[in-house]
Amino acid sequence: MGELLAIITNIFEANDILKVIKDPDLLYWEEGPDRLDALARWLPKKGFKILPKIFERDGYRPGTIGDEGDRLIVQVEGCTLRYEEGGEPIPVWHEQILELPEMREELRRIAEGNVLDMSFEEEVVRVMEEKFGKGKFTHRADERSLEESNFTLKKLGEILLRLIDCMDQVKRTKGISPFFDFYIHE
Repeated sequence: MGELLAIITNIFEANDILKVIKDPDLLYWEEGPDRLDALARWLPKKGFKILPKIFERDGYRPGTIGDEGDRLIVQVEGCTLRYEEGGEPIPVWHEQILELPEMREELRRIAEGNVLDMSFEEEVVRVMEEKFGKGKFTHRADERSLEESNFTLKKLGEILLRLIDCMDQVKRTKGISPFFDFYIHE
């Protein structure tokens, strides 16, 4: 079992979203925790500024990094921390992050597919070696794993672009975009 994309909203906003998207199954996404860690490390090397922070399982903290992506996120108040009793704070992303042109461009890049290359799969192996020890896991950096990783990342890009399209359509008809939050969790 992996980490899931959770989308949180109220019933009225959900109604507006589902009028556009129609099938809630089109919003389902899941990824393994080790690949999430690798995405958070690897994507910045390819020029991604915002998306890697969504994948940070150790918990992105808005305003603490000071890089361009962090400044953009803080500028639009695109992420806040949710505190649960006895647990670590969880970064919760707000729909306004999807309005940033930089975020939309990053999502278009991953939705086009094949952003990841074999160096990503090698990063997954490093993450797993750190976690389990060398040779104590079954993941291999091969073409099949790379194809699966690209497919899963592309699917997330498509989901978030679908939500962007929904926001734009609802805004045209109602004058305001639907409000929602999203995050990746166990």
